[in-house]
Amino acid sequence: MTFKRKLKDQLLDVLTEKELSLLPRGFQTIGNLVILKLNPELYSRKKVIAEAFMVLLPRITGVYINKGRIVGTYREPENIEFIAGVDDPVVQHKEHGVTYQFDITKIMFSKGNINERKFLATLVKEGEVIVDMFAGIGYFSLPIAKHSKAKKIYAIELNSESFKFLSINIKINNLENVIQPINGNCKEEVIKLSNLGVKADRVIMGVFPAPLDYVSVALTLVKEGRTIFHFEGVIGKDEHDSLFEDFKKIAKESGYKCELESYRYVKSYGPRLFHIVLDIFVKKN
Repeated sequence: MTFKRKLKDQLLDVLTEKELSLLPRGFQTIGNLVILKLNPELYSRKKVIAEAFMVLLPRITGVYINKGRIVGTYREPENIEFIAGVDDPVVQHKEHGVTYQFDITKIMFSKGNINERKFLATLVKEGEVIVDMFAGIGYFSLPIAKHSKAKKIYAIELNSESFKFLSINIKINNLENVIQPINGNCKEEVIKLSNLGVKADRVIMGVFPAPLDYVSVALTLVKEGRTIFHFEGVIGKDEHDSLFEDFKKIAKESGYKCELESYRYVKSYGPRLFHIVLDIFVKKN
């Protein structure tokens, strides 16, 4: 029996037939919390629906409803509202042997990126120096530090709330000897690193929209030989060449040449839109 069928049975004597038909097909579980997206017609019934979830999922301690979108420069949840259980939005989510702690009402965590977080760590070679330019709470830095033999990871994050949890997560996972958290703007902090002589084997640019305005600064990290850039964006199907050409143009103007080594689709992002990652080799002309 599907969960939705169980949910309908639980609410059979509480909701109308129409309301039952509007119940969500799925939901998000993060740690011991559930986040629901409800049809607005069910908002007045959110309490009984949330309580039904807690009956059917005994390990769940709290249920929240997502009434908004992911918005703003910091990609924050717009409106996450507590409904039932214990109102404690700070959660620990475990994935691939890594523990992420964060506040679900303030920080976005996409479980759809789970394979990319795991895969990227497998690409890292022993002794690499890595700069993670939009580190967030450690989405990529943590699994790389945990599952590779990287020498050093510089994890840069501007958002003070995300940086707080990035620092906590480094300690929780005992990775202080590998990851150096840096609170600041990438454009400024990357230049500081470069001026200190830091050159990277790998640069991670994992943020939306595609951070083209940051490419010229990121190029100052290119080492002798070549540096690998992981560059993300949202594109239409089979439009990866266009995103690469945008990157390549900036690199060429700065005196670098590029080669697109590979690309992969991470997940669907909307109607005919896809989250993609480009793996780009960059070296000086």
